[in-house]
Amino acid sequence: MTSTHRRRRGALALAVLSGALLLGSPLVASSALAASAPESGGAVEVSYSDESEIRPGEGWIIDCGGVGTLEGITVTCAEDRVQLVSAGYDTDLGTQTLTVPQVSGATRLSIDYRVRLEPPPVPEVGVDRLDLPIAVGEQALVPLSALAITCAVCTDDGGARIRVDDPPPGLSAGVSPTHLALRATTPGDVVVPLTVTDDAGQSVSIELTVSIIAAPAPTVGGLHVVGDATAIPVVEQTWGDDAVIVCSTPQSIGLRCTADGDVERSGTGPAQLLFRVVADDGRFAWGSITDDPDADDVALAAPSWESEAPLSLVSAPVDEQQADDAAPLAGLAQLLEGIPAS
Repeated sequence: MTSTHRRRRGALALAVLSGALLLGSPLVASSALAASAPESGGAVEVSYSDESEIRPGEGWIIDCGGVGTLEGITVTCAEDRVQLVSAGYDTDLGTQTLTVPQVSGATRLSIDYRVRLEPPPVPEVGVDRLDLPIAVGEQALVPLSALAITCAVCTDDGGARIRVDDPPPGLSAGVSPTHLALRATTPGDVVVPLTVTDDAGQSVSIELTVSIIAAPAPTVGGLHVVGDATAIPVVEQTWGDDAVIVCSTPQSIGLRCTADGDVERSGTGPAQLLFRVVADDGRFAWGSITDDPDADDVALAAPSWESEAPLSLVSAPVDEQQADDAAPLAGLAQLLEGIPAS
């Protein structure tokens, strides 16, 4: 499945090197000092997520006909500003030069700015302990959506990866693009070291704690399947009497359950739904549906014991305003909507 970079707009970070911009650029200079202004306008970092601007000082206007272009950055010019918008972070772009001619009366200056892209936010993993105990000897699949990974640029074709780093003795662990596979030989808490790396090469490492228990045979279960999610009834991916299916909205990526037990897409790109099957005695199991809209059939997700895999099943970072807007709904998201399994 091919993924594209997520592209959004946001704020400019402007860095001035060696005081050059403050001493002579028309952004701050009076017309009396303009004739001796240096040709370098300093360094500009274009934020991954926000729109950026370069503005002339009072009494100066920008000659848009002479403004240059940049690779990977959209440049829009008006007499009172130059707007810069990133088309998505690209490690190959490096530092570029943007020429911005500025005019004040009979004085004309061509100011060169050294422009580079600001790296996106570093990935985050929101879960450091699984709330699902795993039975000794069981081959368990953990949907990657259960780890609540937030990443601005994690795509299959961009080089993002998830890696299992040296699991402890008695634990076998591997990862695929959709699931973490685990199997342990003794009960107790074990720590699974994981590293997530985004397209920009930025990495974050966590220790995921998992409880291994000696448990009787389960009374309920859920399947981990891959296919066209909108054509897969959740109830048919479970087993066990007197059970309720719980769709875990906060951890679902791109999919959600409907009131009648179907699945619908809530976004575009890679998507996975985590659900729980809860027995009347309180025991529960996990299942998942990983969306593949081009699939002709529904297939079981295959466990992988490889130490590393491509990563694209992530959520995009939420900016501060979006987080504030979403806060009143956070409590409602905790209320689990149950769908009878029989």
